[in-house]
Amino acid sequence: MRTARHAACGTWSVRCTLASAAALVVALGTGLGNVRSAAADPLWQAELRAGYGIAVSGSGAGMSKRATPLTLSAIASWAFNDEPPLFGYAGLLVETLDRNAVGSVFGVRLSPRGSRLRLTGGGAWLVAPYTLWGATTSAGACMRALSRTVCGDLQLTAYFAGSDLAEGHSVTQAQLVFGVVFDAM
Repeated sequence: MRTARHAACGTWSVRCTLASAAALVVALGTGLGNVRSAAADPLWQAELRAGYGIAVSGSGAGMSKRATPLTLSAIASWAFNDEPPLFGYAGLLVETLDRNAVGSVFGVRLSPRGSRLRLTGGGAWLVAPYTLWGATTSAGACMRALSRTVCGDLQLTAYFAGSDLAEGHSVTQAQLVFGVVFDAM
């Protein structure tokens, strides 16, 4: 049986990991690489992403944590507002390793000019072999490397409905996500 001290240490390590990842995202956003300019804004982009992290559910002594499935996604985004620069996005979402599932992601991304930072908010919907509905948000940074744009994000997803959740429970995932962006137009 775990003591209260061990439970606190487990919670602290999750917080420490998330704080370290957030600091890395901020450091990348203010440091290396080329800064985006208005002249370089694409109208359409494609992005391939992979993420892995920690999932927590429950509360108090009943709180559990485990590794998330490896999450892969292929996303298309399109510019729909010039000031502030906003992009809509939608794409295919696949979970693998720990469990297998397929679904979609969708939302809005803000990419401020003069910065490498990007902020997103949206949803995730897994449809097979079970269902999950969730809200997702992320903060990250992008930079040019070897003629491509590479991005790193800290992404939080809270699944709150679906056939894969116990009644009255939710699951929150924190993942480090890395992606490669291709400008289409």
